[in-house]
Amino acid sequence: MAIILFVAILFIVVVIHELGHFLMAKRNKIGVEEFGFGLPPRIWGKKIGETIYSINWLPFGGFVRLVGEDDVSEKSQRNDSFQKKNISARISVVVAGVFANFLLAVVLFYIVLIIVGFKISFPSLVEHKFILAEQTQQIFVAGINEGGAAANSGINVGDSVISAEGQVIDSTKQLQQIIRGSEGKQISLDLENTINNEKRNVKVTPVYNDQIQAPALGIELGELVVLNYKTPVQKAFSGFTHSYNTLTYTGKIFGRLIGSAFAQKNIAPVSEGVSGPVGIFTLVRDVSAFGIIPILQLVALLSLNLAVINILPIPAVDGGRLAFIIVEAVIRKRVSPNIEKWVHTAGFAVLIGLILLVTYNDILKLLR
Repeated sequence: MAIILFVAILFIVVVIHELGHFLMAKRNKIGVEEFGFGLPPRIWGKKIGETIYSINWLPFGGFVRLVGEDDVSEKSQRNDSFQKKNISARISVVVAGVFANFLLAVVLFYIVLIIVGFKISFPSLVEHKFILAEQTQQIFVAGINEGGAAANSGINVGDSVISAEGQVIDSTKQLQQIIRGSEGKQISLDLENTINNEKRNVKVTPVYNDQIQAPALGIELGELVVLNYKTPVQKAFSGFTHSYNTLTYTGKIFGRLIGSAFAQKNIAPVSEGVSGPVGIFTLVRDVSAFGIIPILQLVALLSLNLAVINILPIPAVDGGRLAFIIVEAVIRKRVSPNIEKWVHTAGFAVLIGLILLVTYNDILKLLR
C-alpha cells in the first residue's frame, strides 16, 4: 500500500505540474509532441492526436515536449512552434507548471484546514513570524519509552499536552515540575491530537526513574508552533497564507542547515535535510500510518517544493528556461540557440547526477 500511495502522490504532483505547461501551450496554440510521466527510457506510450502520452522508467519527474522547444530543430520554424511565439506567451507556458503546483498546494491546504477547524501546527525548529494567523506554542509528546509509565496509559506520540492537574502547560520545565512532584500520585493530563485537534483526558501515575533520579512518565517532549486562522479574513485566505507560511518556514529551516554546513565545513547537515525518491517513499510510508490529513499535507508540501525548485534559475528546469527568455527581453535579442541547448543539456546531466547522489544518500539512511 505504501508503494501504491507513493506512486500515486508522485503521479499527482508531477502530472499537475506538466498539465500546467500542457494547457498553457494549447492555449497559445503551441504543438505538444509528448506528455511524459517519469524520464526516458519509455515503458509505455500512446499517441492521441499530435501528442504521445508516455510513462517512463526513471521516476524523477516528468516532461512536456513542445514543438520547436529547441531553436536548433527544423520544427522551430513551424507556426505552432514554441520559438515562434512572443515573449509573454513563452513565459506563460514556462511558469504555468509552477503556478499549477502552487495552486494544488493551496487547494489541499484549504481542505486540510477546513477538516481540522483552521488550527494546524509545525514542529518548533526555528523562530519564525507567521502571517495572518494567531501564533502560539504547545508542548507535545515526541517519543514514548518502552516500559515507562506512559507506555500503556493512552498517551500517544504527537499528542499535545494542553494542561496537567488543571494547570495550562506552556513549557517543558513546567510539565516536568508537575510530574516530578507527583511520585506515586495519579495526575490528570488534558491532551490534544495534533493531527485532527481532538481533545481527551488521560490519567497516569509517574514512576521513579533511576537514571534521572526523579519521578517520570517515560516520555520525550518537544515544542510545537500552533497556527490558528481565526477571523473570517484569515480563514478566507488561509489556503494561500498557509502555503506562504509553510514555504517561508521551511526556507528558513533549510537556510539554517546551509549555514551550519558552511560553519562546520561539512555537507552533512544539508544532506540530512534533503531527500530524493527513496527518502520521499520512506516519508510517505511513515506518514500514511497517521491517516488522510498528514498525507494531504505531505502532498501539498511536495507540490510547493516542486514549484520552488522549478522556478530557480537552474539550467534544464523551468527557471533556467525562464532566465534565457528574460535575458532575451532585456537585450532584445535571442541568446544563441546552440549555447542555450548545451547549457540545458549540461544542466540536465548535473541534475541527474545530483538526483542519483541524493538517492544513494537516502539508501544509506535506510541502512543505518
